[in-house]
Amino acid sequence: MKKYIILSIVLILLGVIFFPYLKVEYLTMKYGDEFVGLEQQTNMLNDSKYLKVFSYNDTEAVVYYLSDTRSLITFNKDSDNNWQYKEWRVIWSKSGNADEFIWPYYK
Repeated sequence: MKKYIILSIVLILLGVIFFPYLKVEYLTMKYGDEFVGLEQQTNMLNDSKYLKVFSYNDTEAVVYYLSDTRSLITFNKDSDNNWQYKEWRVIWSKSGNADEFIWPYYK
């Protein structure tokens, strides 16, 4: 009986750790192409090395971009069904001017 309890706890912990990564990878595979190049809407970011879609629904998406900074950008759909930049949060920059934590963590 103890083995089942320990195994259950281990499986739950692994699920808590790995599920967010699986979700982000799935959303990125499915919707990532919609957000390529949209970091340029901030007028401050260089082209990104890669992006990850953290959340997505019909009206809002949160996308992580890695360029010279690590940024989370929130987009909303406008009346023409195009993604428009809403909010930009800098997670980390080489100049050290931002320090925020995100989960799941990507480097």
